[in-house]
Amino acid sequence: MPLILNIDTAMASAHVSIAKDGILLQECINAITKDHSSFLQVAIKKLLTSLQIDIQQIDAIAVTQGPGSYTGLRVGMAAAKGLCYAINKPLITINTLEALAASALDDLNIKSSSVLLSPMIDARRMEV
Repeated sequence: MPLILNIDTAMASAHVSIAKDGILLQECINAITKDHSSFLQVAIKKLLTSLQIDIQQIDAIAVTQGPGSYTGLRVGMAAAKGLCYAINKPLITINTLEALAASALDDLNIKSSSVLLSPMIDARRMEV
């Protein structure tokens, strides 16, 4: 029964959640752009306190590895790596585009692997 701390700071909004056996227990979302660094540690502490979980009970930490906002990715990765080092737990990296595609398949309730998706992230300047 793995307990995983999830961190996503790849895009404009930041997400932190805790899941057990793949089921979301609780999440915090910050929609304020360029505020990931001040949001992240506070949100993690809030989640752990709210769920009465000690950081040592976490089995692994998952973090988005990109593509995405360069600064956002640095903030998320630094926090995840620092926590993993401190509590001696594994780090799981998740490709942002693969996560978007998996989420779309889940939202659309599609189980077939024959569906072709092309996930994209706004890269500004009319580019993806």
